[in-house]
Amino acid sequence: MSEHPEPQAVVERYARRAPADGRYSLLRPEVWQTVQERQRALLRLFQRQGLTDLAALRLLEVGSGSGGNLLELLRMGLRPEHLSGVELLPERLAQSRLWLPAGVALHGGDALALDLPDASQDIVFQAVVFSSLLDDGFQA
Repeated sequence: MSEHPEPQAVVERYARRAPADGRYSLLRPEVWQTVQERQRALLRLFQRQGLTDLAALRLLEVGSGSGGNLLELLRMGLRPEHLSGVELLPERLAQSRLWLPAGVALHGGDALALDLPDASQDIVFQAVVFSSLLDDGFQA
């Protein structure tokens, strides 16, 4: 973890949440609708950026959680060996290791401590990380 207290605060915030309360279950139509809208928006963004060969893209997801977004990106055409994720919460990282193909590189811990070569990724993606960071200075 970084020297800043915010990553540990994020771990503590998630620990206080009710486990499996069903709020984000894909069995809820409104949740499924939100996921599908995010997929459409991401595909439109790829199209606007002229990204037509998704299999060639190298993408890192910061805050990859249980791997749901990485699974969606695989379905969109990105290759497992070009995908990676970093997740702060060990239990979510463990879940993603169960769901994702072995070719997807998964890293545990603080994304700020991840040692990746410069220019090793075409896209760094995050979906909800900033909603979990409450310290404005850390967000910056």
